[in-house]
Amino acid sequence: MGKNTIVLSKAPKGSFVFIDDSDQEFILLKEAMEELGLKNKLRHFNNGQEAFLFLKRTKEAIFLILSDVNMPAMDGLQLKRLIDLTPEIKIKAIPFIFHSQSASPAEVRAAYSCNIQGYVQKASNLEGTVESLYRIVAMWTNCIHPRDL
Repeated sequence: MGKNTIVLSKAPKGSFVFIDDSDQEFILLKEAMEELGLKNKLRHFNNGQEAFLFLKRTKEAIFLILSDVNMPAMDGLQLKRLIDLTPEIKIKAIPFIFHSQSASPAEVRAAYSCNIQGYVQKASNLEGTVESLYRIVAMWTNCIHPRDL
C-alpha cells in the first residue's frame, strides 16, 4: 500500500489513544496516520497508568484505544480491566484494540477475556502499519457508536 492509494470512506471522529512504551512504535503509528490522511489528535502514553488518568479526566471524544500488552507500571490487560471497573470510562464504549509484538495463544486468550474489540500483531514496517491501521479505522468508522446517537 503506497502513498495515496488508500482512501477512507468516512473520517473518524475523536482522538486516537495510543499506549506503548516504545517511541519507535509511536513514530511509526504517527507516520501511518499521516499517510492515511488522518488529522485526528493522537494521544500517546507510555503505560496504562498514564492512559487511565487521562481517560478518567478527559472530556475529549475518543475514537479508539490502541494499546500494547506488555508495558511498565500498568500493562494493557490491567488497564482494560480497570476501564471496565470504572463506570465513567466504560459508559463511553471506546473500542479497545491490543496492538502487540507478542501473539502467544495464552496472551491472546487473556486479552479476549477482557472484552476487547481486537488483537492485532504489530507490523514491522510502515507499509504494514498503514494497512493494519486502515483496516481498524475503516471498521470503526462504519460502526454505529453510542456517542453518535
